[in-house]
Amino acid sequence: MTRTVRVLLAGVLTAAVLTAAAPARAGTEAIGWGTCPKGTAPGERCGTIDAPLDHARPAGPRIRVGVSKVAATGTRAEYQGLLMVNFGGPGASSVGSMAALAGGLPERVRRAYDVIGFDLRGRGTSTRVVCTDPETFGRGPKPDPARPGSRAAHLAATRAFADGCRASAAELLPHLTTRDIARDLDLVRAAFGADRLSILGYSYGTYLAAVYGQLFPHRVHRMLLDSVVDPTRVWYGTGFLQARAFHARQLDWAGWAADRAERYHLGGTAAQVLATWDRARAALAATPAGGVFGGVELDQYTIGKLYTERDWPTLSRALADYVSGDPAALLKARRVATAEEVNFESVFQTVSCADAPFPADEAVFERDMIDLRLRYGALGAAIASPGACLYLQTNTAPPTRIDGAGLPGVLLMQSVGDPATPYDGALRMHAALPSSRLLTVRGNGNHGHYLVDGPCVDDSGTAYLVDGTLPATDTECAARPPANPDPRREQVMRPGR
Repeated sequence: MTRTVRVLLAGVLTAAVLTAAAPARAGTEAIGWGTCPKGTAPGERCGTIDAPLDHARPAGPRIRVGVSKVAATGTRAEYQGLLMVNFGGPGASSVGSMAALAGGLPERVRRAYDVIGFDLRGRGTSTRVVCTDPETFGRGPKPDPARPGSRAAHLAATRAFADGCRASAAELLPHLTTRDIARDLDLVRAAFGADRLSILGYSYGTYLAAVYGQLFPHRVHRMLLDSVVDPTRVWYGTGFLQARAFHARQLDWAGWAADRAERYHLGGTAAQVLATWDRARAALAATPAGGVFGGVELDQYTIGKLYTERDWPTLSRALADYVSGDPAALLKARRVATAEEVNFESVFQTVSCADAPFPADEAVFERDMIDLRLRYGALGAAIASPGACLYLQTNTAPPTRIDGAGLPGVLLMQSVGDPATPYDGALRMHAALPSSRLLTVRGNGNHGHYLVDGPCVDDSGTAYLVDGTLPATDTECAARPPANPDPRREQVMRPGR
């Protein structure tokens, strides 16, 4: 499936404020404290714990799991324990970004909770899996699997990536399921000496939280799940929902751009804007801009810009410039790949492959790409394109069945038009968690709402996290108008698939 990254940055509190208040608690002797990743804001303490490679064999080989902590700023009476934050993926790292996030949290949340970072096994400061090198990963143009003439090249690159995963961490791969990660998370809870754990999960983080709650319901204090993954479609089936949802969101963007035809000159109707996009993709596929930015790159760039309406002006201007003969904005998006991006993609692929069976027949992907392209255009085909799981089936056990038994109240947040975690999936998670309430954001299709979409959303989330107050019934918030992003309110998020 197509992979895109949205990076958001949070503000910073000073080390003096971050370390001043919450009383020490027992249990942290299980954590080996060390240095934080480069660029970590002041006030965050980083370390690792040991975890079994295979939780079914706790006396067997061990791996490293990275953790971090920003201490609560309130009094002992205000303290409510640990708030673990996961930004999505699977593969988003949080160790090294918790102090920055804390600067954007409401003060009542900061006073109540130690904010905990946690790197999934395979990622970041944990024992890592690295399936390729940055040069290979960033090389463009990528072969287009939807074009018969380049399908073999795409499959060869996909097989090479899968081979690289095995070469990097063959023993780890079968143990990269979300169940394994949830059990690691419970070891993190215990290492910090806490009886219970609260979770703020975005995107894939909502699924991780649901699996944790299924395995350890008595250990859950509160769970705020934002931009919710469908727990019944893990993971191949999620791509079909995403193909439809991204196509619908592309139509929304096209209508928005058509309403601003005097600015962007992409067309006066949504159909005309989409036709302009299609012509640009065909031209880039035939003659990649700068020799590196082709049709697949336009797919990935467009999908990334559809996550939030705040990015629509950037997408529209870059496309308009290209149509008028200037590809500079598109080429600027082609940054040199980093080791962290490679590690992210490696974890994204290998966790997906471990979590649930994928088709192991190239013909299945080919059939689905043809079908989704007919229904949803190039983006639909891109989302269904074969990834490493075609060659990397490491665990064929079914995904965890979620029924919410024994959980306290859970708050779900979801926009109706979210393309990465479609609304239907949030409804299925809501049905699977009988103790949940659903807050629906109407008026946008953005991905990620708490700390982003204004007082209606933030007040509900904060009241739940601090006071345990859930809406009496499912409720709604009107989206606030698109605006320039507030850099203090931005964090890393990633679609579940």
